[in-house]
Formats: sequence, C-alpha cells, structure tokens
Amino acid sequence: MKKLTILIAMLMSTSAWSHGGGLNKDGCHNERKTGGYHCHRAKNPVIPSIPQQRTYNDSEKSINISWCASRGGITEFRTKYGTLVDCLTKEYAIEAEFGSNWKEAIGQSLHYAESTNKKAGILLIKDKKSKIDYVGQLKRVIKEFELPITLFLIDK
Repeated sequence: MKKLTILIAMLMSTSAWSHGGGLNKDGCHNERKTGGYHCHRAKNPVIPSIPQQRTYNDSEKSINISWCASRGGITEFRTKYGTLVDCLTKEYAIEAEFGSNWKEAIGQSLHYAESTNKKAGILLIKDKKSKIDYVGQLKRVIKEFELPITLFLIDK
C-alpha cells in the first residue's frame, strides 16, 4: 500500500509540472519568456548551448522605458480594447520589439494606431550580434505593402 501511494504521488507531481506542445524533433523547445531552452524527450540529455537570459538592463521593457521617456511618451498605455501600447507619444502609438519579432510588431503597431487615433510606429531593437537582417526584412514588407508604419531603430 505504501509503494502504491508513493507511485501515485510521483505520477501526480510529474504531470503537474509538464506542459505540452511546441517541441522540436529532438523533444526540446525555447522558452519565450526567459530566453532559455530545455528538453523533455531528448535522445541526448546534453544541451549543446543554452542562450543566456537577458538581464533587466537589456530587456525589451527597460529599453522601451528609457527610449519612451526620452521622447516624452507614456509607457504601457491601456487602449480602449484593454491592450497595452508600449509607448504612446503625441504623434505615435509604438510597439517595441527585438528584431526577430518584427512580424508580430507590424500587427500590434497597426492595432495600437487604430485604437488610439495615432500613427503606427515600431521601435525595433537591433541585436548587433545577429547575422540576420531583420531591419531589411521589415523595411521591405512596409514598402511592398505601403504600410503606414514609421520605423524607429535602436541598438541593444
């Protein structure tokens, strides 16, 4: 009876900490909030490289707060729909994002502009170490579809 109780307790604790979906072919995935990487069903339990977590000083939020304040804006302005604009200035409703998230920034900036009656803007935070030209990709899409978005760039 004692062994059965221990077994049930172990099974319940394991399922309480698990989560589903989003695994790659090796049974691993990135953690969006922390920037980490971990595996569930990995064949090789050794993870070759683990990205470092961003410190507060180079987080999207801290960069946005500093940038927005320098332009007299309001950070985390709540729209009529309940969404939060990263930076609201007299002229712009701005979505701040790291370069790799430029696609999401397009939709959010347009939504913020519509909900605040301001112009759409994206503050794209460029990572100097990145080998991918996210700025170029974003500029091409804005130009190709004539999107009414102003792009602001800042280096991390």
